[in-house]
Amino acid sequence: MTKRLYSISLVFALLFLATLHLTPYPFAYLVKTVPILSLAVLAFRNIAATKGVLIGIGLLFSGCGDILLEIDGTGLFVYGLGSFLVAHLFYIAAFIRQPAFKRSQLPILIGIGVYGIAMGGLLFPRLGDMLIPVAAYLCIILAMGIAATVGSTNHKLVFTGAVLFILSDSLIAVNRFLAPVPLSGYLIMTTYYLAQVFITWGATKELPAT
Repeated sequence: MTKRLYSISLVFALLFLATLHLTPYPFAYLVKTVPILSLAVLAFRNIAATKGVLIGIGLLFSGCGDILLEIDGTGLFVYGLGSFLVAHLFYIAAFIRQPAFKRSQLPILIGIGVYGIAMGGLLFPRLGDMLIPVAAYLCIILAMGIAATVGSTNHKLVFTGAVLFILSDSLIAVNRFLAPVPLSGYLIMTTYYLAQVFITWGATKELPAT
């Protein structure tokens, strides 16, 4: 069942990327969301205890965000953003368990902070009425990256997924509020799908607490 679910996720992710130039088309939101829903089933089945529930729910909220943005990426943008924000709250709760700060993590944490300040400096003057929701989302996704870094049971794949998620969302923000990004749709969706796979896969390889 595990291999089958990963295969379904991969096939539909590739299908959505291959048909991205045709969007919007009927039921595109289903094609887009099947990879994430497949990973949610994997999380509920394969990730132990509370962590699996938290990540599974986070994936379900991600799927809801995908549907909202695919149906109407402009009119429903704030609702899609809110759905992903809730997803990240569940990811934070899953990743932050048994935190353990190490000096080796300091450059990563500083890098996350500097990146957040730089993105805020670029985006905030351009956001207008979207300032509060985007600022809140930026804080939450950076907190997700920090949680993936300091959680002592997180496999390195989880951290990789968190970084890819930050990159994917940054591409969305730059493309929407600053300047068009060449091949933005393909870059955003590729990094997004990989992020969710690495988070789910990495969470099945939970490390012993240190």
